[in-house]
Amino acid sequence: MSFYTYDYIAAHSQFGNNVWYVLSFLALAALLFVSVKYLRNRLVTRYRDLIVILFLAVAFLGGVQYSDYSRTKSDVEATSRMAAFLHSLSEDVDVPVREIRTNSTYLKQGMLVDVQGTFYAVTFNADFTSFQYEQTHLLSRDVKIVDKED
Repeated sequence: MSFYTYDYIAAHSQFGNNVWYVLSFLALAALLFVSVKYLRNRLVTRYRDLIVILFLAVAFLGGVQYSDYSRTKSDVEATSRMAAFLHSLSEDVDVPVREIRTNSTYLKQGMLVDVQGTFYAVTFNADFTSFQYEQTHLLSRDVKIVDKED
């Protein structure tokens, strides 16, 4: 069973994918270049075909970027909710937030929390604005700690 540290959770959603931005920029630049070439010489049909191909590529890359943007926005929201939970729990148990580990990177019902070797099961209300925790025991103490990747 994997448990994640606060540092890992805080850095979890901060992965940037600049490759898609570069590809989109190159496709847009190529589309602009081919469009200008086509407007200068309308009789050459290969430019028209290239415009259609590049337009489809730009539409595909735009869709991928929008999907990535939506996922990143969702990850940032989940990370901030988890960070707020960990800070609240650390105040309740009077332990620094860096010494708390969870078995999930986002808030969910029944998640486990490791506070200096003591395990707690956490339950939330319907809209995840309040929580209860009670001490629990693991059947297997085979715990893997996942920390921030350096």
